[in-house]
Amino acid sequence: MSELPVVIAPDALPALIEFLHSRQLTALNLVADANTWRALGQRASQALAAAGIDARPLLLAGDEVTPDEQTIVELLLAAGREQRPYLAAGSGVITDLTRFASYCTGNDFICLPTAPSVDAYTSTGSSLILRGLKQSIYSQAPMAVFADLDTLCAAPRPMIAAGFGDVVAKYTAVADWKLATLLWDGPYDDAVARRMEAARDRCMTQVDAVGAAQPEGIHSLIDALIEAGLCMLAFGGSQPAGQSEHYISHYLEMKLVREGRKPVLHGAKTGMATVIVARYYQQMREMSHAEAAQRLAASTRPDRAQEIQRIRLAYGDLTDSVVAEQAPFLNWSEGEYDRLKARILDRWAEVQAVAAQVPAPAVLADLLQRAGGTADPAALGLGAEEMALAEGAGHYVRNRFTAMKLSRVLGLLA
Repeated sequence: MSELPVVIAPDALPALIEFLHSRQLTALNLVADANTWRALGQRASQALAAAGIDARPLLLAGDEVTPDEQTIVELLLAAGREQRPYLAAGSGVITDLTRFASYCTGNDFICLPTAPSVDAYTSTGSSLILRGLKQSIYSQAPMAVFADLDTLCAAPRPMIAAGFGDVVAKYTAVADWKLATLLWDGPYDDAVARRMEAARDRCMTQVDAVGAAQPEGIHSLIDALIEAGLCMLAFGGSQPAGQSEHYISHYLEMKLVREGRKPVLHGAKTGMATVIVARYYQQMREMSHAEAAQRLAASTRPDRAQEIQRIRLAYGDLTDSVVAEQAPFLNWSEGEYDRLKARILDRWAEVQAVAAQVPAPAVLADLLQRAGGTADPAALGLGAEEMALAEGAGHYVRNRFTAMKLSRVLGLLA
């Protein structure tokens, strides 16, 4: 498929206006919240009006917008039945809500990021919380992305650090993707994986410029985030960009929502969780073939009833939905489990080669700190008990084979 137009420029609004005129688009729904309206939405609205384009503001209420059923309905009611493309002036939540609303109403949408904070700008999936469960709902990619570099450099530093955390997450995401292919016969595209790794690595070389919010660093960061979305778009799934570390983050997000607590930025959680997952990769990297054989010989198929009890402890009233998601793993037969263990041992050298591609936890923690972030859950307001639940049960969020599921088989994850 042809790639969508992407503009990254100090002032991207003239390019946006030129694009709209070229498509003869004269009326839009401009979606923002109070914060993103101040950051760029109002300026975009004025520039569009001066160019003869009617951008009707759809402002979502509240300082912290939650991508749940209530907000979706509010947005659809505000938009009405008139057919207009949507313009998402915001970061991850605004983009996901706009993507979903435009898809449901049969309209296109354009992305106008206000912070380099997430990799969702160019993907087809909308991360929504439905019936309390974080889900990726297929929607659509934007027509185009116009990243205003001046606005991105002025974004709150925690949001910049969160975006960098989402790029750091690509170390464990790509590694998990390779593991699933190696041990579970999951779908894989090496060209897409290498593209994701290249964008990630370019961004890592600019870590100090990212931390200082310098234009070259922010350009590298938003480029990596946009590339992540394009990789997901090219592959047709989120595997290149989000795996174990994202599931830990999703678990925590759902828990915070259920408890009515202040949300933590997505990328801040995924960056911190990447360090956690990297610890398991480090153990695999250092584990000899003989120790792996010993651990696998002692490993028994998880008991379904006990696993459901573990899920219930971590997920509460979401248990039935999570159990349904985990059917491929909860319903393992003895023969299937034995064949999996045999494959792991037979391919242990390849497993270690994948693990070697993930930097040491201390290296990742240092990168996060230099970009203004943290690997410390307490600094994000997350307690030891809930982190233990997230680490032990986050992998239940999706039914993919990841480092955390492999760690269960090896007895590394209790």
